[in-house]
Amino acid sequence: MIKKLVYLMIAVSVGGLFSWLQIPAGWLLGSILTGIISAFFVVKIHLPNNLFKLSLAMIGGTIGLMLRPEQFLDYHSLLAPFLFTLFLTLVGGVGLGLFLKRYSNLNSNTAFFCCLPGGASEVIGLSLQYGANQQIVAAFHTTRITLFVLVIPLVVGLQAPTFSQGLQKSGLALNHYALALFLLFVVMVLTIILSKKITFPGSSLFFAIGLGFIAHLLFPAVEMPGFIAGFAQGIMGAIIGMRFDKDTFKQIRAIGLISGITLLIYFLMSLALATVFYLLTPIGWFTSLLSIVPAGAAEMASTATALNIEPAMVATLQMARVLALFIALPFLIKLFADKTDEKVGAYGKEQ
Repeated sequence: MIKKLVYLMIAVSVGGLFSWLQIPAGWLLGSILTGIISAFFVVKIHLPNNLFKLSLAMIGGTIGLMLRPEQFLDYHSLLAPFLFTLFLTLVGGVGLGLFLKRYSNLNSNTAFFCCLPGGASEVIGLSLQYGANQQIVAAFHTTRITLFVLVIPLVVGLQAPTFSQGLQKSGLALNHYALALFLLFVVMVLTIILSKKITFPGSSLFFAIGLGFIAHLLFPAVEMPGFIAGFAQGIMGAIIGMRFDKDTFKQIRAIGLISGITLLIYFLMSLALATVFYLLTPIGWFTSLLSIVPAGAAEMASTATALNIEPAMVATLQMARVLALFIALPFLIKLFADKTDEKVGAYGKEQ
């Protein structure tokens, strides 16, 4: 327990230092890098899953408390472009799975589940049932999300104005801070309760944003201190970074150079999808990128919050993507999963 607390304190502190140095999405990037360095060179620490949900509830609540009703007015115009890019995302994911199978020694289903573009935890959980190597699938998705969360904030942040979430002075009165923190605490507690009773992909983020928005409607004058969202991003980054460890790297390296090429194509495909969405909507390219890239709803919503780039829109579109892919997953498996692989190992050998 002490090791976990010390690690979290160090990771969040490094995140705060990065933010103070005006590094884009500093809280998130600093803590991720701390986690990776610790996992590789210091000590591997297993953090509880509830901690990720807690940070997610804090980030979602913060986004909800920043929402304004008028922000929802134009969302309906995004439906057709969103569905079109979602279709392209599915086609691209399946195509990359075929590409990975063709040029690696992985069996069809391991390659297929490695490249599915959504709901990493759901995809990883299902992969074992279809003869895929769950460790390789988990390693591939962990690497993809870590890569995207490291690179995209830099790509966006170096071009967009920097938004500081440091411990800067504020004109808000102390009682405003106290009320904001109390409302966030209530939102987090209710989010955890609801997400346990009603479970679906992205449920914690969905409930937290919704409850935060309700709290904002009841108390419209409340403003959330920037460092609170930064603190939550630091915790999330510490968890993400710790997941990318030596074992993950070994699993990816075992696949060979083709794994790196596949991840690069995945990244370029995401840039292309963001461009398509940008051309079809009035949304800016950076907002489109954060909204469309298949890199995790929580991670991209956190990045959008860190960069102050339409976090509500990003979270909404990312959650819609995850839910749509979750609904489509059984049909994709039925169409593209190889039944013969259910009794075959990850590298095509009988078990």
